[in-house]
Amino acid sequence: MLYLNLCSRLTIEPQKGGKVVIDRISAAEISKTVEVLGDMATVTIAKRYGNSSGGLTEHIAVGDRARLELGYNGEYAVEFEGYIREIESGFPMKLHLDDETFFLRQNSFVKSWKEVTLRQVLEYIAPGYKIDCHEASLGKFQIDNKSTLSVIRMIKEHYGFYTAIRGNKIVCKFRYEIADAKQMHVYDFAKNVKNNTLKYKRKEDKKVRIKAISYNRDGKRMTQTVGSEDRYAGIRTLSYTNKTEKELRELALAEYKRLRFDGFEGNVTGFGVPRTHAGDTVKLISEREPERNGVYMVESVKVRYGNAYYERINKLSYKIE
Repeated sequence: MLYLNLCSRLTIEPQKGGKVVIDRISAAEISKTVEVLGDMATVTIAKRYGNSSGGLTEHIAVGDRARLELGYNGEYAVEFEGYIREIESGFPMKLHLDDETFFLRQNSFVKSWKEVTLRQVLEYIAPGYKIDCHEASLGKFQIDNKSTLSVIRMIKEHYGFYTAIRGNKIVCKFRYEIADAKQMHVYDFAKNVKNNTLKYKRKEDKKVRIKAISYNRDGKRMTQTVGSEDRYAGIRTLSYTNKTEKELRELALAEYKRLRFDGFEGNVTGFGVPRTHAGDTVKLISEREPERNGVYMVESVKVRYGNAYYERINKLSYKIE
C-alpha cells in the first residue's frame, strides 16, 4: 500500500446554485455505525483555499450538499454524501457534515399520546416519508421538544426498534431485519492489516444480559430477561410482536448464546481498501496464529484520511463463524 498515491476530492453544491470542487483536502474523519442512525464526517480544508475575501466561505453555507471522494492513484470512490452542518472557519478550515439525517436534526416536535402505535409516531415526526414498520403499540408516549432524529433514538433505546433511511422511506424494525445484504471482506494479518487491538475473550468471561420485549395486539408488553446478573453486564434489548412467554424466552436465550462466544473483541485497522462499512462482515486470516481466524460482523467503521494515511478502523461485533 505504501507505493500508492492518495487522492481526494470534495464537491459542494451551494443552495444558490453552481458547484464548488476542491481537488485536494488536508484530512477527513468519517464515522459509520449500525448502532446509531446518522453517519457524520469532518473534513479539513487545505490552507490555500483560505477564508478571506473571495475565499471558500463566501461560496458555501450550512445546508449545502457535499460529496467526499477518496482513493488511490486517481481512482476515486464516494466515501460520504450529505450536507454541511457547521463551518468551522480559521486555519485550517473544517467542515462538519451530516448524512441524509441532516434535516431530521433541525426540526422539533411536541406531542403526547395516551395510547399510540409505532406507525403513528413515525408518521407524525417524519411527514413526507413512506413508513415501513411493525404494527406495534407503544402505549403512552410523549415528545417534549425533540427532533425527528432524537425521537428515533428514543424509540431504539426504550423499545429496541432500529431505524434506517432508504431514499424516501423510513424503515423501523428489529435489528436483524434492518441489515441489508452484507459484503464479506478479507483481512490477512500478513498482508493488509496495519494494526489491531484484538483481545481474545472466552465466552465464560463475557458479562451480557438480554432483555427481550414483546408488544402484543392487546397493547400489553411482555418482558423476559436472561443472562448475567452482574451489575456491570452489558444489556442488549430485543423487540418483538405477539410472542408467547415461551417463545420470547427462547429468542432471548438464542441471542444470549450468539453473543457469548470464544473469540476476539476490539478493532482491526486496514488501509483505504477493502472499503468496509458498518454491517459488513470481515474474515480474519492469520497463518502464524490460526486461532485468530474467524468471520465477524463489523459494528462500526471510522475512516481516517490525511496527507500520509488512508485507513479504516473496524470495530468487531459478534462472531459469525
